[in-house]
Amino acid sequence: MIVKKAFPYVLVLAVVFILAQAVGCQKPETREIQIGAVLPLTGDIASYGKRAQNGINLALAEINRSGTNPFRIAVEFQDGKGSAQESVTIMRKFCSLDHYPVVIGAAASSVSLAIAPIANQYRVVQISPISSSPDLTKEGGDYFFRVCPSDAFQAAILADWIWKKELKRVGILFVNNSWGISLKNRFVSEFTALGGQITTVESCMEGDRDFRTQLAKIVASSPEAFYCPTYGTEGGLVLKQLKEIGFSGEIFGSDVWSSPELLTSAGDAAEGVYLVKPSDPSGEAYEVFATGFREKYNEDPDVYAGYAYDIMYILQRAIAAGNTTGPDVRSYLLSMPVFKGVTGETHFDENGDCNTKTFVRQRIMSGRYTAL
Repeated sequence: MIVKKAFPYVLVLAVVFILAQAVGCQKPETREIQIGAVLPLTGDIASYGKRAQNGINLALAEINRSGTNPFRIAVEFQDGKGSAQESVTIMRKFCSLDHYPVVIGAAASSVSLAIAPIANQYRVVQISPISSSPDLTKEGGDYFFRVCPSDAFQAAILADWIWKKELKRVGILFVNNSWGISLKNRFVSEFTALGGQITTVESCMEGDRDFRTQLAKIVASSPEAFYCPTYGTEGGLVLKQLKEIGFSGEIFGSDVWSSPELLTSAGDAAEGVYLVKPSDPSGEAYEVFATGFREKYNEDPDVYAGYAYDIMYILQRAIAAGNTTGPDVRSYLLSMPVFKGVTGETHFDENGDCNTKTFVRQRIMSGRYTAL
């Protein structure tokens, strides 16, 4: 009788023991860390934002699939449309409501400058794969980082290139924002120091489509060369309108002229144009990345897709080391060893700048970008 009465209790204890063992054998639930990304997914510079988004997603899938990380990373993408106003609204949400420790973005330097004060106010790391204005070195604040090189180098290379081509008189049309102004100023400083002459400087606004008035003034000043730091869509229309008025001098553009938007809007007017852009990555690691990118998205990556891909792996290392707040991630980035990624070596100085990347000279020939 005693055994019979004890049996139900023994059975219950056995079941409890088995369940406890089963629960104990289960893997602990992986903690998810969320970060934000504000990029231009529509608008005049959407190709940059979309390729950066694709680079992020490709790296994210690899990282989360590996199963070796103590944290799963999730990215919320928002379309800033290349607009400072839109991006500021998104950034405030990311920082004040979502409390994300990191935000990737933006693309246009003027947008990055607009959202940087919010990142600094909330001590959220802002890291850009694209924004290159020299103004961001100081005005980006303590929490701004970028994996692309500063345009200070681009303008100096371009000035030296034009001078060595024995072109002494240059007219300029620039987009009137932080990026365009900083490129124009640095170029003027470098070119005049070499002995060159700036014949005329004209400006335009983002989104402008008619440049005939400015171009007429520039052509009337008889420059031997024309320099135009504008975005791709505007740049293509500038080239068309220059061709219409019969300008015969050499034409030089900025890194953004390497975008599909330039070729689309310029058509055959882009033939023979020169530009300086960040060096295209190479090597075994990049080829593996590029192959995976083509297989997933059916298009070639640009250098900014590679920069965005590397950003995710840099952040993965930071987070895997237990840095899950903005201040902790910032400290990690400032002290991390050189990161060897698909775009080469990345190392941040005290201003969040990456000075380990280089530029390359190109010319558009037969509708293709050809390295010189």
